[in-house]
Amino acid sequence: MRRHDPVFSRAGAGRIDGAVLGTEAFVLRFFGDNQDDCLLLVNLGLDLQLRPAPEPLLAPPHGCDWRLLWSSETPRYGGCGTLSLDTEEKWEVLGHAAMVLAPESVKKSRFPTGIVV
Repeated sequence: MRRHDPVFSRAGAGRIDGAVLGTEAFVLRFFGDNQDDCLLLVNLGLDLQLRPAPEPLLAPPHGCDWRLLWSSETPRYGGCGTLSLDTEEKWEVLGHAAMVLAPESVKKSRFPTGIVV
């Protein structure tokens, strides 16, 4: 990924920020140029549930949701698979795993466009 993904390959000073999510979990955000940021979630401990997720680095770019790009839990690596993420209400970070998330444009608004009086 570091060689081929444009966001990871441009990572340098000022383009990465990180935060601790728990005693054994952290997130690194790689900032892109056109709302193409990527997240690297690493959890060295047990499954971690964040309800709500208090870390601003977890917020997707405007008009986007996160989609799973890569997971260490993929069966090809001997894992059991990764559940789809529901990051709107809560974050469930798999234990003993790493995941890379990329933004995906939201097709339709989650909010009504009209005003009801």
